[in-house]
Amino acid sequence: MPVSYILEMPDTSNLFADFGPEFAPKPARLEVVAGLVIANMGKPTAAQKRFNKLIASIEAARAESETLRRVVDAQRPAHHQLMHQLSTEIFQLRKRMAVFLDQRLQAKSLTANQKQQATRILLSLCDQMEHLEDKDIQVVLERYRTPQDLAEREREDELAAKKAKDFMEGYLGKGFTGGQDFKSPEDVLKAAIEHARAQEAAREAKRGARKAKRAPTAREQAETHAQLNAQSALRTIYRQLASALHPDREVDAAERVRKTALMSEVNAAYERKDLNALLRMQLQFEQVDSSKLAALSDEKLQAMCLLLAEQHKALLEDIQSQRMELAHDFGYAPHVRFREDDLLEAMLYQQQSLKDEAAFMREDLGDVQDDKAFKAWLKEQTRVTKAAQREADMTMSMDDIVFEMMRRG
Repeated sequence: MPVSYILEMPDTSNLFADFGPEFAPKPARLEVVAGLVIANMGKPTAAQKRFNKLIASIEAARAESETLRRVVDAQRPAHHQLMHQLSTEIFQLRKRMAVFLDQRLQAKSLTANQKQQATRILLSLCDQMEHLEDKDIQVVLERYRTPQDLAEREREDELAAKKAKDFMEGYLGKGFTGGQDFKSPEDVLKAAIEHARAQEAAREAKRGARKAKRAPTAREQAETHAQLNAQSALRTIYRQLASALHPDREVDAAERVRKTALMSEVNAAYERKDLNALLRMQLQFEQVDSSKLAALSDEKLQAMCLLLAEQHKALLEDIQSQRMELAHDFGYAPHVRFREDDLLEAMLYQQQSLKDEAAFMREDLGDVQDDKAFKAWLKEQTRVTKAAQREADMTMSMDDIVFEMMRRG
């Protein structure tokens, strides 16, 4: 929860000594924000506004990160357990269907065309389970997979690689391939990542070379000066807290234990350059000197803003990482505003999708037991597969490529 208090200034304040008490704004007050007291009389400076805005942004980002962590930690165990159970059930159902098809293919009641259809379905099922390295599935694959099947699979991979290459060339230009031939979409994606990294490294090297040849600009000198001020401000606050909380100076044993724990927090905050945490500790441990902090210059505030901006950026990166975990573990869109109800809905959708697949598999296993129904099922599966393939050929996108890579494990 953001820390923000309004403190009344004593009548004896000397902040308006140069103007005389009759010109002092009424009521005169100081605003304490996360341990820093900023004069709030008249129009605040740009540095004061930026400082307060960064503090508020950090508090909001920290609250969002804590909410994400709390909700995910509460929901993940049960969700993962159920998804694992459903995935295991689906694997067993697929395996039962594969064994059943294997047995039917060894019978003599199917025509050559029906055997061909059943073999394709069987191989497709086994392909979906191959990454699990089940011995029974490997035996079935060795029995039915022909050299022609392997060649066809390679052609499919090469076609997918070509589509991935065409897609990437639209973003990176035709030169990114370097004359390479790609056997799969994975190879294309790796080449694209390496190309992007190489380009960034080259640009960084050029920038460094140009910078080394010339004297620092006024802006660069100002940035260096601000960075030094920022580090100095961080060290100053740390030393003030360390001086007040150092356990070695405490005579009382219980108080020494308390200060040891507090000093550990201070050291951790200083190590990660968490200015906001140190400022909050100043307020918590009553180390705020109103008369000094109220007089902080804009230059000092701007230096502190550099550290706060870095901290805010790190928090946003952490939140983005958490959101990617949400997308992977729960199917929650990473680019939308987080709501716990939406996460629960995404979880239920994931779970229901697997439940539906398991139900369809159980229904199919029941239907194919009868010889006539089995032959009708073969015909329907062939029709559905062809329709799905036609649609996939027309609408394949990068999302499809990434999904296919994830599916293959």
